[in-house]
Amino acid sequence: MTGGSALRPSKRLLWAGGLMLIAAGCADPAMPEAPAAAPPVPAGYARIWFFRDWEPSESLNLANIDVNGSYFGSVANGGVFYRDVTPGHYHLTPQSYGQDFNQDQDVDLAPGQQVYCRVASLRSWEEGGDVAVFERDTFYIRLVPPESAQTTIVRNRNSI
Repeated sequence: MTGGSALRPSKRLLWAGGLMLIAAGCADPAMPEAPAAAPPVPAGYARIWFFRDWEPSESLNLANIDVNGSYFGSVANGGVFYRDVTPGHYHLTPQSYGQDFNQDQDVDLAPGQQVYCRVASLRSWEEGGDVAVFERDTFYIRLVPPESAQTTIVRNRNSI
């Protein structure tokens, strides 16, 4: 064996190991994804759900969400996550390159209440370019009825 061919297995292992580390880093344990059957809302708390419809023609970037001015979590195209919060007033805002009106929502939550927020993407809102066209992410949050949200969440899980 030559010196160059002896290095190939270790380079492959290094590459594979790097991919595994990246994949492991994508899961944020502080942000539970919705399991098949989410546990009940803990006593004295409320729950905020964020989900995105599976739209492969829209942005595949993560939609980052701020709640009351602080980072709250990220949701992928076709993804879902929830967080249990103390009851109170919440201002829900997507981080968005494009700035439009009606992108955010305000909710007042009581103990045991759950609210479902669809995060919508409109890539064509901010675009341009002479030779090469570019599009920037523009996200919106829409409150939806629980029945509609749960149907979409199940459908997304089955299609991805």
